[in-house]
Amino acid sequence: MKKNLMFDVRDVWKIYSMKGVETQALRGVNLKIRKGEYSAIIGPSGSGKSTLMHIMGCLDTPSRGTVFVDGKNVSKLSDDELAKIRREKIGFVFQAYNLIPGLTAAENVSLPMRFAGHGRSEAQRKAKELLRKVGLGKRFEHKPNEMSGGEQQRVAIARALANDPEVILADEPTGNLDTKSGREIFELLEELHKKTKKTIIIVTHDINLAKRTHREIRIRDGKIIG
Repeated sequence: MKKNLMFDVRDVWKIYSMKGVETQALRGVNLKIRKGEYSAIIGPSGSGKSTLMHIMGCLDTPSRGTVFVDGKNVSKLSDDELAKIRREKIGFVFQAYNLIPGLTAAENVSLPMRFAGHGRSEAQRKAKELLRKVGLGKRFEHKPNEMSGGEQQRVAIARALANDPEVILADEPTGNLDTKSGREIFELLEELHKKTKKTIIIVTHDINLAKRTHREIRIRDGKIIG
């Protein structure tokens, strides 16, 4: 196993079965992602790109095949073991933001740190620091319904950074945003990569935004095509 690989996906299949009907979401995917890489997984709706991200992010497991995350085979781990890897290594940004409505921006960002065992005051201090970094220094006490879509996504990015993960996985992070806000979120992720050199993978169907990353990984009908 090469030490500079963050992800090594080997012949991965994901098959869903419903009422006796099988759907092959992934069909023999092979993919290597180096540490520090800034890349995009691009494909049309239903191509398997989000399924692939969920498996790489330890949110799901493959039906067949093997996935290594930073040299560790995660394909057959228990739910608790997968949760530990997610907590320690991976930050997620989702299209729908997934913020908790009743919590403020600072509370949303501090939550992953509390789950990791940090004290309340330490988590709040770091949450405010991260919100400043994403341009929300005046939004600490605002709840999601008091913020625009672009601001909510910035909170989500700050939350993804809460435990200083090695990897950021962003699944259609601009999908619910207008063009201007979407461009700003992409620019924020670009700046984050330049400053931190974290591994950042963006799942998108937007070809123009994907071209701004360093590598485009194209998927169609559950297979990597380029």
